[in-house]
Amino acid sequence: MSAPTDLPRNANDPAKSTRTTAAKAWAAALFSAVLAFLSSLLTALGGTDTGFDSITAGQWLTAVIAALIAFGGAAGLTYYVPNKPR
Repeated sequence: MSAPTDLPRNANDPAKSTRTTAAKAWAAALFSAVLAFLSSLLTALGGTDTGFDSITAGQWLTAVIAALIAFGGAAGLTYYVPNKPR
C-alpha cells in the first residue's frame, strides 16, 4: 500500500499533499528498531550484579523480535502519512 498523495488536508483545504518519500520512513524505521533492540537488552540486563554473559537465548530472541516489529511498524506508518504541502 502506498501513501495517499491526492487527499486534501481538511474539508476547507483543496490543496493536494506532496508525495511521500521513503527516506523519512527508512530513518524512522532504523531509529525505532535500534531503540527497541537496545531497550529490550537493557531490560534483560536489569539488575545489580548481571553482565552481558547473563542474557539468555530467549532474551536475545525477544530483543530481535522487538526490533523487527518496530522496524516494520515505523516504516509502514511513517511512509503512509503524506508530507504536508509546501
